[in-house]
Parts: sequence; structure tokens; C-alpha cells
Amino acid sequence: MSLTLRSTALAAALLALGATTAQAHQVWLENAGGQARLHFGEFNENLRETSPGLLDKFKGVPALEQQGPGAAAPRVEGQLGKDAFNYHVTGTPQTLFAAPVYPLIDRSKRNLPAMAWQPSARWVAGLTQAVAPTAPLDLVPTGKPGELKVVYKGAPLPKAKVQLAAPSGWTREAESGEDGTVTFATPWQGQYVAEVKHTDKTPGEAQGEKVGEFSYVTTLTFVLADGMASPALPPAPKAH
Repeated sequence: MSLTLRSTALAAALLALGATTAQAHQVWLENAGGQARLHFGEFNENLRETSPGLLDKFKGVPALEQQGPGAAAPRVEGQLGKDAFNYHVTGTPQTLFAAPVYPLIDRSKRNLPAMAWQPSARWVAGLTQAVAPTAPLDLVPTGKPGELKVVYKGAPLPKAKVQLAAPSGWTREAESGEDGTVTFATPWQGQYVAEVKHTDKTPGEAQGEKVGEFSYVTTLTFVLADGMASPALPPAPKAH
């Protein structure tokens, strides 16, 4: 193989690896003391991608949407930090939401149209109050203890796999019922991150281009003050 062909093959392999890595990841929101952070990586493994690095792959800094008492600015602009997009949050929002834009994934080498990978993240102040879904694929509390609801394009999504990561990184998975709900035990104090994924192979348009598939991953972050003390997250692995 010539040097040029070898370099081209290597570049293609690296691009494919980057796309695979991104799809295996999630984005999630953390909020404390008026400072919100949108992370990219894997919460349960304590992996947070950095800049310079994969955090730079997103198209600009996503705006943060906030709803709730005292939320003077419904949309908050942020800044790119070392390991997160950072925001200053006012008031006491009930929910925060962000949907960063990731470049379309090119699949032309397999004679397939591009795929849109659409991550999003929601943070809620607690599980005692129901939150209305707004994202194409959303995961929201119903107001009942430990109960979450999966909604896709405004309708309950049954048989969706929802994974809940406890403050220690321990995970458990449940499948949503016909009404889109799942219920988890939450025995520990601290931050939990739930995740749901859904693939829609209906052709459409994203970022001004035609795509053949939409791959969604949405997270829901909440913090519980009551419960047993939790072990810490595992040591952070090296970011990609």
C-alpha cells in the first residue's frame, strides 16, 4: 500500500472511531450554586471529555434553556471550559435543558446516507414535580417517587431501555411500559443520571442536509438529599 493510500485509510479509520466514540457517549447537566455544567463523556465511569479534545467536536456552545421560579433569562449563553460547557444560572429553575449540535456522521463509504446523532440533557430540581417534555426524545419525572417517563415526539415510548446511574456509578436498567414509564429505587443521597436511547430510521433532514437515520440519546440528572451515604464515583479515566 502506498503512503498516500495508507494515510487515507488511517484518516478514515480515525473518523469512524471518532463517530463510534461519540455515539457511545452521553451529555449530562450538573447544577450547583448557580453554576451549571454540560459534560460530554460517560457519567458512570467518571469520564469527562476535555478541550482540546472531543469536547471541541460540537458545533459551537449550546444555549441552556431554563424554566421555573425566578428564571429571568429563559435562554442562557455559555462558554467552553476545560471539561464542560459552563453557564451562570439565575433564580431557582425547576428544569434546565441543553441540546448540543454534533456534526452529521458520514456513512457514504457504506453507500448509506448521513446519520444525525442528537444528544440532549435535562436537569431537574427533584422528582416530586412533573416536568413537561420538550425534546424529540425526552426523559422526565412524573412526580411519583422514582418514576420517570420516556416520550418520543410527544407520545409515550414503550419498550425503551432506560439506564440509571447512581451517585457511585452503579447502574441499573429497566424497560418502559406501554405508558412510557419506568420506576427505579433510589436509596442513596447524591446525583443520579438516567439515560435513554432511541433510533428512528425514517429519512428526514438535519442541519440543512438529508439524513437517513436519527440516533437520539437523552439524559436526565437529578440530585436527592435523602437516603444513605453513597460511595464516590470511580477514579476518572483519561479523556479521549
